[in-house]
Amino acid sequence: MDFSLKERIESMFSRELSLHGRAFVNNQALSGMEVREFDIDGYPARLLYNPAREASVMADISEETIRNRACFLCEEGLSPEQLGTAWRSPASGEEYIFRVNPFPIFDLHFTISLSYHKRQQIEGHFGDMAAIARELPDYTIFYNGPMCGASAPDHLHFQAVPAGNMPSEVIARKGEHLEPVYNSISGSISRFSIWSGGSYLLSSSTRDGIETLFSRLMSSAEFADESEWEPRLNILSWWESDTYSTLVFFRRESRPACFSAEDPKERILISPASVEMGGVAIVSSRESFDRLTAEKLASIIKEVSLDTLSSQIMENKLKRTQAELAVGIFSEKEIEFSFNAPYSAGNKSYKGDYRATVKDGKVLFDGELYDTIIFSSNEENANFTLKDVTIGVNFHWERKEDQIFAGKLKLIVEKGRVTAINLIGIEDYLISVISSEMSATSSKQLLKAHAVISRSWTLAQIVKNKEITASAQEYSTCIETEDELIKWYDREDHTNFDVCADDHCQRYQGLTRASTEAVREVIEETWGEVLTYEGEICDARFSKSCGGVFEEFPYCWEDKEMPYLRKQLDNKSGNPIPDLTIEENAREWIYGSPEAFCNTTDMRILSQVLNTYDQETLNFYRWKEKYSQKELSELIKSRSGVDYGEILDLIPVARGTSGRIWKLKIVGSKRSRTIGKELEIRRTLSPSHLYSSAFVVEKEGTTSSGAPASFTLVGAGWGHGVGLCQIGAAVMGDLGYDYKEILFHYFTGASVDKQY
Repeated sequence: MDFSLKERIESMFSRELSLHGRAFVNNQALSGMEVREFDIDGYPARLLYNPAREASVMADISEETIRNRACFLCEEGLSPEQLGTAWRSPASGEEYIFRVNPFPIFDLHFTISLSYHKRQQIEGHFGDMAAIARELPDYTIFYNGPMCGASAPDHLHFQAVPAGNMPSEVIARKGEHLEPVYNSISGSISRFSIWSGGSYLLSSSTRDGIETLFSRLMSSAEFADESEWEPRLNILSWWESDTYSTLVFFRRESRPACFSAEDPKERILISPASVEMGGVAIVSSRESFDRLTAEKLASIIKEVSLDTLSSQIMENKLKRTQAELAVGIFSEKEIEFSFNAPYSAGNKSYKGDYRATVKDGKVLFDGELYDTIIFSSNEENANFTLKDVTIGVNFHWERKEDQIFAGKLKLIVEKGRVTAINLIGIEDYLISVISSEMSATSSKQLLKAHAVISRSWTLAQIVKNKEITASAQEYSTCIETEDELIKWYDREDHTNFDVCADDHCQRYQGLTRASTEAVREVIEETWGEVLTYEGEICDARFSKSCGGVFEEFPYCWEDKEMPYLRKQLDNKSGNPIPDLTIEENAREWIYGSPEAFCNTTDMRILSQVLNTYDQETLNFYRWKEKYSQKELSELIKSRSGVDYGEILDLIPVARGTSGRIWKLKIVGSKRSRTIGKELEIRRTLSPSHLYSSAFVVEKEGTTSSGAPASFTLVGAGWGHGVGLCQIGAAVMGDLGYDYKEILFHYFTGASVDKQY
């Protein structure tokens, strides 16, 4: 017959007490304990006089003392009469030993210690605590941090006592004095607003959920001292009504000042742990028992608890969700990198210089083969360096540089190359994006506008990818026949990460791109803000210069109407928009210099938007590019892989609302073909990328064969021209427009909403 854990440990309890050892004596003494009850502003605290607890109250937990004594939770340190019941956690697979606590606070008081010697640390073991609570629904499980009442900080352990013994637990179970702080699919976190500061109740219907909530809460907490290995805390956990509940008390002090007061008359020997934070104070001296008043007890709990300001800072962090984003950095046959702090993968730690290559279709690292390997660090501000990262791929500023990244490093194999992926919080990612896409000295309103659209675009791409994956339908960005190639380039080209680090997504250069306090400030101020249209996150696009009028989405990417990405003049004149899909109108527009926010040569403003390598040219609003027949025919052959022979003509077949060509017919002496969309045209007609596809073609002279001797492309704008025009937005910011006015100018009918 299988017995429940409760039945097993309570049977063990009876057997051990029958031996009439120390546990028997101290449990018998519980019935004679002196108790005083206090009403502290409606909180029913209790004070217990328990001389048997002197060893715990007065425990010396200094490193020297711990080092020089035997661990009393290991087998060699146990009394002969102490029995044990083994239990294996379904959460971690670790084995724990239940024993009767020889110095009980309450009846049926158990100590639950890890079966092997390991320091007291909740990280990696909170799931075990929740699993114990699930198996002992009539008990409350508690944990004392190593600086918060744990008399054995050198050996991981929990304790269990019958439910309902501690006022904080009883009040929390009733749902009283709780103020909502954070809600998610995992469950909820509420502030426990009575008795102690910095106290939070976590509730979830699943163990995974309560673990997620606890991890989130812990990531928001501060360390009281850099030498300590976890935030100061006490924890109560229980299972009731199909719900996991955990009450966490964050601490700033281990013991109150009165514990070590020089004046014996002021000294009160109380060492708050989970039970004290739960509303039951234990003292082992008669003097301390007589001296403690309700007011003094309340002040002690306040003294050791987290203060209001620290709690608020933690809650601000807690509320700021930051989903992890996978950013593809680059791919090479061999990647060299350096960990600038200890990083780990599996059970191995790494620091210094390393390399990874491809072998048998897997990542070869440190003599081992991996399908995927992820390196992470527990150290604050840890980072790693990737060597010779290519930036500006296929653009005129293409170059290699070493780049530094925070977060995690993930390595996979794609197409016979090692791909380096940075796993980073989305808001941390945006700090670099904003600083990489433009100067970190840009105006605050421009930076805020860009923060919102960069965040919106990133989240929209993640949603879009999930939709594509869920549809289980083949998704293509290319339509090709013998006579026509229509191809667009977008996020869905990336199948193994969310976005890439180069201009085809958003320019991201990790910690390498110097940021400023202003950039960090706008991320803080816009945290979680996104552009929405009718409740959906906008696919918010941006480019350097629209050239005077905005392009619409279908002319650059898939044939999908985006109501918020509409044609509009880049000014506030209210003048009618010429129909630039008509060739004559487009020609006149491109040869002109119409009024527009982005029509500026003011270097003071341009330097806000353009990084150093962007300033290598200022030809962006209107520009020219000239090719000889030989240059153009060889260029097109090289870029497209198609031998057209001599180029006889470049014919605009179809233009978008900004005058950008989205279908171009290339007429050659050997063959003709129509290509599109705008980026494919730009890629085909430049060793890098043509500034835009809004151009007209001028042919000059003839070759001996009668073909044009040269082609001059006269163009407008820089980039696809959809959505926000960065230079135009910079001018608007300089003119005094706030970030929402800038956004609503470029995104018709959109709203700014806080998503998290």
